[in-house]
Amino acid sequence: MYKRSFILLFTLIFTIVVVAGCSNSSNESTEQDNAEEDSQSEENEEQDNSENNSHVDDDEESDIQNENNETNDNNDEANNEESELSNNKDVDLPETIEINDETHTDTGVSLELESISFEEDHIAVDFNAENQSGFEVTLASLGRAEGDNLGGITLQDDTGYDYRYVAESEESFINLEDQEKVNATVRFVGTVQDDAKTLTLKFNPEVDNEIAPKFSYEDIEIKW
Repeated sequence: MYKRSFILLFTLIFTIVVVAGCSNSSNESTEQDNAEEDSQSEENEEQDNSENNSHVDDDEESDIQNENNETNDNNDEANNEESELSNNKDVDLPETIEINDETHTDTGVSLELESISFEEDHIAVDFNAENQSGFEVTLASLGRAEGDNLGGITLQDDTGYDYRYVAESEESFINLEDQEKVNATVRFVGTVQDDAKTLTLKFNPEVDNEIAPKFSYEDIEIKW
């Protein structure tokens, strides 16, 4: 009887140990499977995030490229407009007029008109002058243009438009001592009129005496 009870007890303990071992093995297997599933899930999420980030980066690069293309297009249009404006300005301005016409007064003052050139905002007149009169003379006795006074040198085109004589006040009269020679350029503000065909240039238009000799050049043809 005692022996049978011992055998039953041993069998019960063995059974419990086996069952417990199987349970632990099952739990370990389940935990391993769960860990593998979690790891796989994290890898899938990382791959999805990577793909999404890749799409976002591609979209951002595409937007940047489109913006760059639009900027380049705008720059090209601006450059084309500037080029067209520059070409138009070059075409609209007349050629430089070469004159080389020398005039003398009875008192010994001479003036050689060399050229008239045209710029976007002014007209320039180049000339040489020499005084052999024995006294000081003034080539622009009224000075620069101010108010209603067009000044001591006037420039007018055949449409009646007056280009105003501009110069520093102290230099605008152009005084020549006896035996003095000058090479000078005088400027008149404004762009030449589109429909102008000739110019009239006058030194001392309102005065005609020995101290302020008068020089006049009319019908100077403009070459477009």
